Amino acid sequence: MAKQGRMHVGSYALLLVALFQCGFLGFAILDPVDFLALQSIRKSLHDLPGSNFLASWDFTSDPCNFAGVYCESDRVVALNLGDPRAGSPGLTGRIDSAIGKLSALVELSIVPGRIYGSLPVSISQLKGLRFLAISRNFISGNIPATLGQLRSLKTLDLSYNQLTGGIPRSIETLPELTNVILCHNHLSGTIHRFVPTS
Repeated sequence: MAKQGRMHVGSYALLLVALFQCGFLGFAILDPVDFLALQSIRKSLHDLPGSNFLASWDFTSDPCNFAGVYCESDRVVALNLGDPRAGSPGLTGRIDSAIGKLSALVELSIVPGRIYGSLPVSISQLKGLRFLAISRNFISGNIPATLGQLRSLKTLDLSYNQLTGGIPRSIETLPELTNVILCHNHLSGTIHRFVPTS
């Protein structure tokens, strides 16, 4: 009788182990650094009246299922914040410097909305970034010269903001940059020819 009880408990334990393993095969746990970065980004942004874009950002669930968050394995590779549809109210707030912690990011867009403040210098830490579009907002200040560190960048769209100053020469020589949209700002100075370098 005791032997039969031990067999029963052993089978139950094996079943629990199997279910546990299957559960982890079904989804990947997000990298802790990315998780904390998303939390900081969420705290600095809010839905404008009529928008519910951030309603799915409930950190008791998988962040890879949040609106605008796209993951590969356990890393965030794309962050598309706001709703680009015509007439969408979008988001307001500032871009938190924690954005630079999402080191696997290849795409970042925030359109449209009422995002204000300057572009965080920490964006320059996203060495694999290929697409950067933060347009139709209220971003002010200068274009950071440190964006010239984004050697993989192909598209830069900072149009329809409140940016001032000139276009940093460091950006003009990015080797992969093919699309640059900076219209409808308050930029000044000479626009040099964009010359890709190897």
